[in-house]
Amino acid sequence: MEGTPKLSPRWYGPFRVATRISNVAYCLTLPETWKIHNIFHASLLTPYKETPEYGPNFLAPPPDIIDNTPEWKVEMILKHHTFSRWKC
Repeated sequence: MEGTPKLSPRWYGPFRVATRISNVAYCLTLPETWKIHNIFHASLLTPYKETPEYGPNFLAPPPDIIDNTPEWKVEMILKHHTFSRWKC
């Protein structure tokens, strides 16, 4: 497992419900790059609510998955600082 689970997102989404399989199972429309089963128990799903107080949720798009590694495009480096023992 890469990274720390403490810093990973608690929820992903929002995703559209493609079909209702039964009273407790739903098929979701997931991104094609996700290699997971798309049917979930209802206890794992929460309704999506967007409030005007907090503004739109999930502003950052999900990263592109290339060779099983998430990748983002860097638009601009705002600040740079080098840490070292020796001042050069």
